Formats: sequence, C-alpha cells, structure tokens
Amino acid sequence: MLPKGLRRKKSSACFLLAVVLILGTAGCGGKNGEEEATPSAEPGITAPATEPTEPASQPTQPEEPTKAAEPTEIPKEVRTNFYVSSLDEELPSLSEAWKDYFSVGVALTANELNNEFKTDLIVQQFNSMTCGNEMKPDFLLDRAKTLSEGTETCPVLSFRSCDGMLQFCMDNGIKMRGHTLVWHSQTPDWFFMEGYSNHQDAVFVSREVMLERMENYIRQVMEYVNTTYPGVVYAWDVVNEAIAPGDGEENGMRVDDSLWYQVIGPDFVEKAFEYARKYADPEQKLFYNDFNTYETSKRIAIVNLVNKIREQGNIDGIGMQSHIGMSSPTMDDYETAICKFAETGVEIHITELDIGLDSDSEENLLKEGKRYKRLFFLLKNLMDSGKANITNVTFWGLTDDGSWLNKDGKRYPLLFNQLLETKPAFWGVLLDDGIPLY
Repeated sequence: MLPKGLRRKKSSACFLLAVVLILGTAGCGGKNGEEEATPSAEPGITAPATEPTEPASQPTQPEEPTKAAEPTEIPKEVRTNFYVSSLDEELPSLSEAWKDYFSVGVALTANELNNEFKTDLIVQQFNSMTCGNEMKPDFLLDRAKTLSEGTETCPVLSFRSCDGMLQFCMDNGIKMRGHTLVWHSQTPDWFFMEGYSNHQDAVFVSREVMLERMENYIRQVMEYVNTTYPGVVYAWDVVNEAIAPGDGEENGMRVDDSLWYQVIGPDFVEKAFEYARKYADPEQKLFYNDFNTYETSKRIAIVNLVNKIREQGNIDGIGMQSHIGMSSPTMDDYETAICKFAETGVEIHITELDIGLDSDSEENLLKEGKRYKRLFFLLKNLMDSGKANITNVTFWGLTDDGSWLNKDGKRYPLLFNQLLETKPAFWGVLLDDGIPLY
C-alpha cells in the first residue's frame, strides 16, 4: 500500500493526465473520429503544429471512396509441349483422370512385360488390361495333350501363354478383360474335327459333340482363371465378331468363314453365353465384341442378337472395338451406335481403340490429338447426360511401334511413341486445353 503523500501525488497526476487526454480527444478533427493523433515524444506533451490550422468554417473536401482491390486472375497455362518422356517425369494418369467415368485399359503382348520401363508406365496409366493374343483359343488349346490325355468331347488346355500376364495383373492390382472365348479366327480347324484331326480330309464332328467341346473349353478357361487368379478377370468377351451381314444370312450372322456356325448352327452364340453364365463368377460381366459396330446393318444385327441373349439373362455388355480412322466414322455415326446399343440396357465397353494414322508429321499428330479429344469429349457427354453406361475404354496397344496396324505399313495410332513419349493424342484423351477440339 502506498504512503498517503504518494497516493495524493499519484491522484493529482492521474487527474492532470485525464484532463490532457480529454482535451486532446476533443480537439481531434479526424474523419468519423477514427483518425489517430500524432504521438509526441513524451506522454502528455502536445507536439507543435507544423502548419497553420485552417479556419473551422472552411468546408472540407470529401475524400474519394476507397475502391476495393479486384482479385487478379492468374492466366491459365496452356500446354504447348506435347512430347513428354515418361522416363524423365511423372505423367498425369489416364485411369485417375477418368476414374469417375470408366476404367482405362491397354492391350498387351506377353513380351512387353519384360521391359521394366513399359511396365512402370502401364502400372501408372492403366487399371485394366487385355491379352492381345495369349488367351485366344489357338494359344490355349494343346493338341498334343488333347490327343494323349483328352476325350472326344473335352480338349486339354495349357495356360503357359497367359500365366505371366494374369500374375502381373494380380501383383499390381490391375483388372483384366478375358479376350476371347469363342471366335471364328485364331481357333484351329482341328478343334472342330473328329478325333481332333488336322488332315485335309478330316470330317466335322456332330453338333452335339461340338456343343460339348464348347462347354468344356469355356468351363476349363473360367475355372482355371477364377481359381488361380481370383478376382483378376472382371469381364469376358464371350463371343467375338459373329456378325457379318455381307454373308447374306437372314439374321446377319457370319457364315462363310465361321466353323462355329457351320458345325453348330446360328444358335452357337446363344449357347456360348449360356455356358459362360453357367461357369462365370457372379461379379464377372459377359460381353459380345465386334468391329465396325457403327455401320447401320451391322449395328441393327448386333442389337437384335443382344436383345435375344439378354432376354435369356446371359449378357451384360457390348464391346465396340473402335479401330477407327482420321475421318471415318463421323462422331455422329459413332454416337448413334453407342446410343442404340445403350437402349438395349447393357453396358458399353470401347474395347480395341486406335486411330489409323500413316504419318508422324507434327501437323498430323496434332490432328490425331484433336480426333482423340473429340471422341473422349463425346464419351464424357454421353455419360454426363445418362444416355449410355460406358464402363471401360481400352487402347489396342501401348506404343505406336507395337501396334497391330503396322502389318500394313508403319502406323502411328496410339498415345505413346516408341521412346515412351506422350503424343498430342495422350493430351487429347485428357481433354487438355492445349489440344483444340477442331
């Protein structure tokens, strides 16, 4: 407690300080009372005025209202370099970019998995894979063992060709489309002959025997894959390319070069789907797959066939191979096909996508990028509008140099070149602003 004399001095000092503060406040002429007085060197001492005070009667000029600062829009960077090496930097992922729409796949051959740079790129970019050849009948059917260990109705199979690819998918969390169970091509003639004979004078087995062979073949493929690599295969191309309206059959069925049709008859497709449904895992989807699906006569025949099989409860989707050119089909024709197929109520897979390009000039590669962008813009719009349920898009190959189209001369149909560099096509698929639509 302070002594009485000091308390009086302190009270007097506080009183004087309060008077000074009150007078100082009363003399402030700041706008709205918010302007602060200039601090002096010592408390309680007013700093001398540096300019004479204007008469109070002189009107004060109104201040200009402060204009709020407008946010500066950061200009969006538009890509100009389309050739980016996957060996030098990490690329945006196709499967991640489209994850809310569909899975993104790639078709490969077994030897491509021996290249670690390719496998790194595959794992980064894709969440679905298709064996280019290794699961087709001529790779799985073992004639020598069939002759020694099989029966007239049950062939022997070998899965050496596709084991490594299935294991790669299992190890890396990639799903696989099983391609393909029943196809007129890449199925050896001896499979349709009595005694599995490969002689020129061999005789076809009966319809009944061939149906048993078909069922046993489908059963063995599905049982092996689903037991050895559970959960890897999520979809099967049950029947491939069974429609060929040019052959003249009333329902548009392929006749001339299809031993399936010639031995069993026109219902072989329905029977294949019946057997596939019987042995497929419940979560696996069953597809009919074909090319040139945008051609009117073929599209109509496919719709009729699919509707019939769907009534039997044995089909889930249509695969549109989509080996397309730079100008054909038109996007309108392609859209019409998707919408007509979607009306059947099944899923749509774009199963074997590439764009035939025979020149790698920068001008043509950019045109290819535009074509890819228009296609994926269309797919996105169809999904957004609910007009189609597109659940997978698969490119038929990883790099240009590995494309099947090179059998007719050098082609540049895919998203990566032989150096594993992106092309404008890659950025077009990502709908990048650097690739114009037209």
